[in-house]
Amino acid sequence: MHRRVSTPQISIVIPAYVSTPRQAELLDETLATVDRQDHDHYEVIVVDDGSPLPVADIVASHRCATVISRKNGGSAVARNTGIAASRGEALVFLDADDHLLPHALTTGWAQLSLHRECGFVVGPHDEMSFEGGPVPWGVAAPAPTSNLYHTLLAFDWYIIPPSSAMFRRAAVMGVDGFRDPWGADDLDFYLRVAHRFGGHCYSGAPVTRYRRYSTSSSRDGERMLQSIRVVYERQWPLVKGDPEAEAAYQRGLTQLTGIFKDCLIENVVDRVRARQWRRALRSARLLMSESPVRLGNALGRLMKVA
Repeated sequence: MHRRVSTPQISIVIPAYVSTPRQAELLDETLATVDRQDHDHYEVIVVDDGSPLPVADIVASHRCATVISRKNGGSAVARNTGIAASRGEALVFLDADDHLLPHALTTGWAQLSLHRECGFVVGPHDEMSFEGGPVPWGVAAPAPTSNLYHTLLAFDWYIIPPSSAMFRRAAVMGVDGFRDPWGADDLDFYLRVAHRFGGHCYSGAPVTRYRRYSTSSSRDGERMLQSIRVVYERQWPLVKGDPEAEAAYQRGLTQLTGIFKDCLIENVVDRVRARQWRRALRSARLLMSESPVRLGNALGRLMKVA
């Protein structure tokens, strides 16, 4: 039954863009996992980010949940809309197709209470296939680190999915929420909170389950290269002059630009095969300027199947 908690401790913010019946099913499934929490003092704010299909009817069947509708602006803008409407002392950012495991809120709240010096805490996660089944690989545990900012900056470990973390409201508001809905807004947010407020990783049972996709916006090499570089440009004034921080900065930027240059290879191959000639040419030109060797790899792959 739908109900609104008068004084929630925790606010769960879910950006949702529902354009297919399958996405509607996944949102309903995600909300059902929230219904099964063993913590009662929470609210759920679903931000309908200009969905072509109805969202309000799905939300109405789940307890503690409300919906806010806005024109499409991307997940960062949607999350900020949810933050502005939220009332909890802590916030969890849950994607509309992931699962929050039953003890997630209880565990996160307890960890925040134990680590009052930190602006957020991060727990373990599990993974599932797109269809919701088990995956054949292991999942890395949260990083045992005394400086989460350097760990994230170096890309030695990454917070995935967002719902594995619980943030204090003061920390979220202290960095003015999310910025720039162009790809790496999660990393930008994590780095700003970790630098200013600190974070703590804890071990134990997974608190959330991440749905793996074969393709996603994060595989758009052109978009992600641009956004990663902007994120790191913003961090440079904070690390300049600190040898340890500068080393973490360089390691992270090198790793991430390498990952997304490799994504450009996939983008070229996939777009040629799909006969998306203009997009394929744009990706190829960028890959030529970034890494001629990688462009050669892409062309070699295309010739093998020609």
